Amino acid sequence: MKYLSKREFITGTLGLMASTRVARTQSIRPYELKVAGLYPEAQQLAISDTIHNSAIKSAIRGDIKYDFYRGVPEREFETILREISEQDYDLIIGSIFNHEELARAVALDYRSQSFLFGSYQPTPEFLTSFSIFENYTHDASYLAGIIASGLSETKVLGVFGTLYSLNSYRNLNAFTQGAKEVNSQINILVELIDGAIDPAIMAEKLEFQKAFGVDLIYAERVGVEKYSTENEILTIGNIHNHAKQYPDLMVSSTLWHFQPTLNVALNRLRNNDFKAENLRQYSGLKHGGCSLASLGSFINRVPPDVIEKAARRINEIKNENYEVATIELLPVTELGQ
Repeated sequence: MKYLSKREFITGTLGLMASTRVARTQSIRPYELKVAGLYPEAQQLAISDTIHNSAIKSAIRGDIKYDFYRGVPEREFETILREISEQDYDLIIGSIFNHEELARAVALDYRSQSFLFGSYQPTPEFLTSFSIFENYTHDASYLAGIIASGLSETKVLGVFGTLYSLNSYRNLNAFTQGAKEVNSQINILVELIDGAIDPAIMAEKLEFQKAFGVDLIYAERVGVEKYSTENEILTIGNIHNHAKQYPDLMVSSTLWHFQPTLNVALNRLRNNDFKAENLRQYSGLKHGGCSLASLGSFINRVPPDVIEKAARRINEIKNENYEVATIELLPVTELGQ
């Protein structure tokens, strides 16, 4: 890895920790898988952190030996991916939302290497060891909508998502679905952000929403929670739990758990059954891939029948008695009659 160190990439290895653990559980895990994580600097930090933290947990358990490369410059992505592909890893993980075609071109030259990447594009059939996943978490967004609708006093909710992101569209539409099940007349103001968050523009958008009566915001776009809480607006965050940062204003967060997806991939590698497929379903509530964070003290402010409805839906989804609609259309502002 001399090439990597010359470029001062952040490189971590949990191999020693994993090896020690495996020695104690030899009869349970017959061999240790070698996994590498590749995280370009421009990727959403929240997504990379979730993938990375799940891999660390697997290494601590003794399931894998894990090396990771964080903050990889965009211009070096192909070179580093090729170097890692030469190093006899059982699996390479990460996200390639900015490098969709490039990653597949590299995979074409390393067909015996198994890859598991966050991606929005389908995998060609001839890349037989190139699996993808998405943070397919609209189940949690639906539950967030139920809670938000019950908690709002003005019956005006704001949502902030990402323009041109089908994942964001799914989440916002699911949130709206949940909110309207509690109150069909709820008002929902949609804001979609294109590119980086501009503090000045964000201040204007939040001022407008407050003037319209918004008293709770679903910050599906990670980073918005910083500005909504600064404006003292109740907020539901996304991907990570932000309650400790903003205890008085953060109602909950829709959480993404990558561990079920990683576990499926590792088990398939051990069973020689790894193949090109989309594993996004393992980010669903049924598989433990997403959840709604604890409401904390806010649970006392949500009507009991709304809490009961959310709990009932959780059980129904887990038991396959209810399915949240998957809607990838552009979400739009909806005003009650």
